[in-house]
Amino acid sequence: MRIPAAARPAPLIELRRVYKYYQMGDERIAALRGISLRIQPGEFAAIWGPSGSGKSTLCNLVGLLDTPSSGTVHLEGQDVTTLADDRRSEVRNRAIGFVFQGFNLIPVLSALENVMLPLQIAGTSASLARLRALERLGEVGLAPHTAHRPAKLSGGQQQRVAIARALVADPVLVIADEPTANLDSENAANIIDLMRQLNEEHGTTFIFSTHDQRLLERVGRQVLMRDGEIADERTLEQPKTSQVATLRP
Repeated sequence: MRIPAAARPAPLIELRRVYKYYQMGDERIAALRGISLRIQPGEFAAIWGPSGSGKSTLCNLVGLLDTPSSGTVHLEGQDVTTLADDRRSEVRNRAIGFVFQGFNLIPVLSALENVMLPLQIAGTSASLARLRALERLGEVGLAPHTAHRPAKLSGGQQQRVAIARALVADPVLVIADEPTANLDSENAANIIDLMRQLNEEHGTTFIFSTHDQRLLERVGRQVLMRDGEIADERTLEQPKTSQVATLRP
């Protein structure tokens, strides 16, 4: 039986016929070719595929870091495509957290200070920012390391700091672009498991990009990108390695 459109849950993110082109000298490169995609609240989704497939471009559009050449991007039902830069920044800062493959921590700040920073920029008092940052660092298992600067932390620990920073302002969406690219296999799996745990505990929507097929057994939804298009997608309540193995980038 088909569910009436009015009864379907509203997506958190919706892309409608999105194209993205880049100009390389005299050549126009199509990074995305007519992408339509819905992400529901609370999903834990992987955008995956080989290098150059359009994963990072898609994440940048979903994260309001870039705008499409054509088509629309909707966040919580609002078309954010035509917003002015300052308004789009406001929406991004309020609703979205980011985790990057290079960690992007400030070297001269401690783990605690790095996590506090987004709240302080938003005008939160130092005492409240400290309290919330300590809570998030505790959740990612770094309570004993709050005073350490990034250089004193392992790669996996630095990425945990970055996850705590992404979550400290309670965003509705966290985007992680190749968050395990600089980690060994064990740490990569641990980071994905941590993000999945936080997704389940808080209901925060996570979208992460990866080219590592081994991580897909840990996600609830897989979106395979190839040549700027969605080649396949599936939702798995209990992902299994055997199912993942049928998808080829």
